[in-house]
Order: sequence, then C-alpha cells, then structure tokens
Amino acid sequence: MTREQIKRATFLSLTAFLAVFMHGCATLAPEVTPTPPLPSETVQITETTEIVDTSTHINAYFIIPLNREAILCKEDGGRVQEIRRFPITNESRSKVVNDEFICVIDSVVSIFDLNGNLLKKISSDFRPVSLHSKNRVVYLGGKSSENRENPGEIFAMLDLNQSNFELNKITLPIEITNGKAIDDVLIQNNKLILVDNFIFPKYLLEYDITNANQPVHTNTRELPNNGTYEHIIKGDVNDQWMVLFSSCYGSYGSSKYIVVEGKSSGRLHFVEPWDERKKENLGDKVGKRNFDDFCLFDSHLYVVANGLLFSIDLNGPVTDEQLVLLKTNIQGIKTVLKTPGKKLIAIRDDAFEVIY
Repeated sequence: MTREQIKRATFLSLTAFLAVFMHGCATLAPEVTPTPPLPSETVQITETTEIVDTSTHINAYFIIPLNREAILCKEDGGRVQEIRRFPITNESRSKVVNDEFICVIDSVVSIFDLNGNLLKKISSDFRPVSLHSKNRVVYLGGKSSENRENPGEIFAMLDLNQSNFELNKITLPIEITNGKAIDDVLIQNNKLILVDNFIFPKYLLEYDITNANQPVHTNTRELPNNGTYEHIIKGDVNDQWMVLFSSCYGSYGSSKYIVVEGKSSGRLHFVEPWDERKKENLGDKVGKRNFDDFCLFDSHLYVVANGLLFSIDLNGPVTDEQLVLLKTNIQGIKTVLKTPGKKLIAIRDDAFEVIY
C-alpha cells in the first residue's frame, strides 16, 4: 500500500470513528480548535496521524478527556505522544483496553480499534455508566434504561477475546433497588470492586478476577452513610488505600466528602450552606475548598478544588489542613488522572498539563 493510500485509509477510519462517537447527541458540538498545553519543562507533547502499532508497549495508550473532545495518547520513552483527537458527548466515557481497543459508553457500547475502525456497536436494555478492564475483558456498571427495564444496579461483562463481542449481564448478590446504579468499577491486581451508589444502604461488591472472564464474588461490604441522599461520585484504590469521593444534601446545604481508608484513614469535607445564616452556624465546618476530582497516586492523594491542584501525603494525618497547593501552568483545572506509565496529568476544559 502506498503512503497516500495509508493516509486515505486512516482518514476514512477516523471519520467513521467520529460519527459513532456523536451518537445520541441531539446537537453536534461545535468544532474546537486544539489548544496546546502551556509551556512547561515537564510537558513533552508530539502528534502523529500514523496507523497505530500495538505490537509493543502493552498498556501504553490512554485517553485524556477535555470538554468537547478526547485525546488518544501514548506514553513513549517518558513522553506523552498525542495520536488523535475525537469529539465526545457530556455523557460518554471511554477507555483503552489492552492497547488494542477503545471501548466507549454513552447510550450504547461501541468498540473501536486504535486506528478508529468501528468493530461493533452494542445496544442493551440498560444504560452503562462506568467501565474498567483487565486484559481483553471489559467490566461495565449500569442502571436501568429510560423505559425502566432492568430497574436498579446492573453489572455486565464484555469479553473481547470472543469474536462476537457479546455483552453478558452478571447477577448481583444484593437486592436490586430501583433508581440505583453501579457508578464506578475499580480494579486492584486481581480484585474487582463495584461501587453501588446512592440510596442507603450502599455497598462495595468485591470479585476475584484471577480469571478475567470469570469474576467470582468474594465479599459484600456495606458502606457507612455520610449524609442524606449521598451519591458516590468516584473511587480509586491501590494496595494500601481505598478512596471514595461523594456528595450529599442536608438541611444545612450540600456537602462533599473524600474518605480515605487503609494504611491510614481520614476524610476531607466541604459544605456549601443554603444561606449565610446557616453558614454562620456551621462556622469552621464549612470548609475552604470545593472538591471537583481526585487521584490516588502511590502514597499521595491529589485533589482538584476551586480550579487548583492540591496534594496530601497519606502517610501523615488525612485532614483538610494537610492539603498542599501545587504550582501548575494551567488554571481552572477540572480533573486529574494517572497514566498507565504513572504520570500525573491535570486537565481543564480545553488543555492539559503533564505535572510529572
């Protein structure tokens, strides 16, 4: 195949990829001009449109989500290499699987190869809201569809070793409750943890995934309640700590919690009172930082609050007073992520920065 034929094939594949990513979006997002990261000695970004070679560097690829687009990236020799950008909807989530596939969830589940070729689009009778993967197996958490089929929490598995890419639901060991969902899927080595969110009681459901396509339930743990209508937004785990980020609403206002358990324990807390009178009554309990996201990175917790990035050493006390402000080139940070090669990336709506 000539160089021109390769370029044309890559362009056509990417065009099909973009079209499917916009499925379910009533209004197409306006074209966004890519914004390069601000200058930083730690930021090394290159861009390529070549066909992706997945023969080496397993778990080198990852996705950076911006406001209206996402970036497929690759770690190569200490650099973050940008492969391509594609539009996304506010509801979609995506993950690179085994450096071979991209799995995207919104109203459907879509599977692509890394060159943008759509391999299969899967409709289901539930709405997927979370995903994770081990090897070629994708684990999906979900909730009831709009027509209320399969009310409550849903756990499903997609084995990409199978040529038919069939989505299989797995029976949960708890009573299914209408309105609830599996809102996050965590993996630490051979342990998979499903986070059952919202409406008390809430659970952590643990599975052994030594055999990735045969998850075995090993434990159900009921979570303590931090407040009224608590909703678990996100979780993270490593071999020493588990961290859960949640929000809730009460008579005084809205609250956010980041709860740390493991080698050390503690919680970070923010309260947004409904009015000034309640704010005075709460006093020091109000908190100074409105949390937006977090990332567990070895023995440190990185927290996004008020558009800034903070860190806390989990080997010490876990309190709001221990949060340390980090210097970044970008402001208005919305989220933070850890790459497969253990780089920390701060992300705002239109740009990102490799912290280290």
